[in-house]
Amino acid sequence: MEEMAARHADRAVRSIFIYTREAHPGENYPHLTAMEQKRRHARAMRDTLGFKRQMLIDDLDGTVHRAYGALPNMTWIVGRGGIIHYKAAWTNVADVEAALTDSLYAADNRAKLGLMPFYAERISWRTREAKGFRAGLERAGPKAVSDFFGKPLPAISPGALDEG
Repeated sequence: MEEMAARHADRAVRSIFIYTREAHPGENYPHLTAMEQKRRHARAMRDTLGFKRQMLIDDLDGTVHRAYGALPNMTWIVGRGGIIHYKAAWTNVADVEAALTDSLYAADNRAKLGLMPFYAERISWRTREAKGFRAGLERAGPKAVSDFFGKPLPAISPGALDEG
């Protein structure tokens, strides 16, 4: 998402990451109980993953998270006037960028080409990002790993997982 945001930085596009909660709390990043703790976790995530986009932090009750669907890793593209151009229950960068490119094209050419918006729903498919997901669980701690998988993960050989 960082690279995509940078590619569109010259347009009237703003990419914001909303830090909501620890999806898989562990010993290193436990369940959040205070805003200062939540700010520390958000800063650690930003620094570890190299986020350059603006990061906003939801309150402890998850008010924003619930308002936007309460699903993990959601992505929204909201246009001028609050019109929803895209909503996904999981972030897939290629899909997000295709939707953003379509939205920008329509904004640039709507009047000239007589473009009319329409609403559609579809299901898309993505590959699992096994290596990155596992690394995130391991950063959180052994409890996060065992909560997700039901037991500690076995060791794996280098290159056994895709780059995902």
